[in-house]
Amino acid sequence: MRKIKVGAIQSAALPIPDRYQWTNNAYAPDVDAILERVIIPQAEVTFGLLEQAGEAGLDVVTTSEDLSLASAFVMDTSENNIFPEIVRRGFPLWEERISRIAERYGMNVVACYFKPDGDFIYNTASVFNRKGKIIGEYRKTHIPCFEAFQVSEGDSIHTVDTDIGKIGIMICYDMMFPSVSDVLSQLGAEIIFHPTFGYGWYDSIGEATLRTRANDGSLYIVTAKDYRYNAAGKSSVIDPWGHVLADAAYSPNVIVSAEIDLDARKTQPDWYLQTEITGCADMRKRHAAERRPELYATLGEAAPKKYDVITSPGKAQAEFLEKFKQGIYRW
Repeated sequence: MRKIKVGAIQSAALPIPDRYQWTNNAYAPDVDAILERVIIPQAEVTFGLLEQAGEAGLDVVTTSEDLSLASAFVMDTSENNIFPEIVRRGFPLWEERISRIAERYGMNVVACYFKPDGDFIYNTASVFNRKGKIIGEYRKTHIPCFEAFQVSEGDSIHTVDTDIGKIGIMICYDMMFPSVSDVLSQLGAEIIFHPTFGYGWYDSIGEATLRTRANDGSLYIVTAKDYRYNAAGKSSVIDPWGHVLADAAYSPNVIVSAEIDLDARKTQPDWYLQTEITGCADMRKRHAAERRPELYATLGEAAPKKYDVITSPGKAQAEFLEKFKQGIYRW
């Protein structure tokens, strides 16, 4: 038996003073002040919850998406744009702090934050092992339109080998594309960790989506949902049958966890008709063998031209900002 304790943190957002909200007329784009009074304090909320997860003896825990809420500044590409500088100065702090927590508690951590690579910024989930070393990274591959203002798409769906087994990662919007979890299942992922803000196309569909992905892929899904945005809460641990083993409900700044056995196969009884006929009780193996990939060619076809996104200062950006300030556009 490979019994492990898995968990997710559910962090709440701290209020952002008006002078540090880019949509406010009193906005002051002071990077030092915003880091000190907005970004770092928000990250500290996550670090405190990670400490609690370590004290609870978790083998692996995931943060929610964008642990410092730098995304609050992602749509401002005007002359006041400070998002790249916040990311550049923030990510080394997050990695150093998480590394120490992981090592102190001998705990694997999946941590999600924005990270630069040359001229590009990616929504990144880094996997820290029990010694505090980064052993793998995943870059969000499906970027919603508002995030695309300044964030680039990752170009790889892959697994990461850890001491608890082979894991996959999907960040927020990735979950809305079933092909991503299908690929991770085919690659042998036993658990998908899902740091996220959003919770499905609309509020009530989130849990159904997650349960379906887990059941279809015959794997565990551990979702870390932040407390503030789009159906706040509902971080959870879901088993390969799509059963919710643990749910953080709508409580701020909590940890949801469950003990799971990665050696427990998803099987049907010996007397079950399909088991008798195929000689295979393992539903994951049978499902993989019964796939018809030759029929799925359209999934590999090029997507239509993407939408145009306002990404540079000018009239379009100014008009967008004004409508956002007036509340015409809303989250």
